[in-house]
Amino acid sequence: MTAVPVRPAVSVIPLRDGPAGPEVFVQHRQPTMDFAAGAIVFPGGRCDPGDVAKGAALAVSDAILVDHVHRWRHLPVAQDRQADARTLLATGLRELAEETGLVADPELLLPWDRWVTPEGSPKRFDVSFFVLPVPREHARQPAHLTTEAVGSEWTAVHSLLDAGESGDLWLMTPTRVILRELLDLGTVAEVVRRRPVITGVRDDRPSARPRASDPV
Repeated sequence: MTAVPVRPAVSVIPLRDGPAGPEVFVQHRQPTMDFAAGAIVFPGGRCDPGDVAKGAALAVSDAILVDHVHRWRHLPVAQDRQADARTLLATGLRELAEETGLVADPELLLPWDRWVTPEGSPKRFDVSFFVLPVPREHARQPAHLTTEAVGSEWTAVHSLLDAGESGDLWLMTPTRVILRELLDLGTVAEVVRRRPVITGVRDDRPSARPRASDPV
């Protein structure tokens, strides 16, 4: 049997504080999609060849780049650590703009998590997740633009988890685990402070969350 290739991808989690706890901007995937049909997902997609050049030209401070290289240090290397970190940023920015219209400051994207689709799936992705704080008073807000989803919206994290538990929404394991972690942390400020250790995850490990902060 031919091994299914694992494709690098990026997902960006727009996050804000709400009256009932943290809120995230999510997409309701089209039921006809050949991957994650009907699931609740965050904006994102696979890395394109053009993202390498875009990443190389990205205006990012040395301090931010060093931090990202450190945070992603457990990922396998495609080129070199700095080039890979730039490519992930470029992919996240491009997907966010294409799917939501939000043009974000690259220095505001915070490395957060990494999940690998388990073996046996017809499509496999190595997904690097960023968190992007987007205060509700911010002039730039994400919108529903992608044709891959029937709708996109800001939703309270606890509401998504409740709907997933009841079966009203489908939350894939990475989405569910990340949402639970964000809810447990409680506020955007605490999420930004946390800086969790990022490793490749292939299964549900709820007992390990919220993760410990990564040493500087």
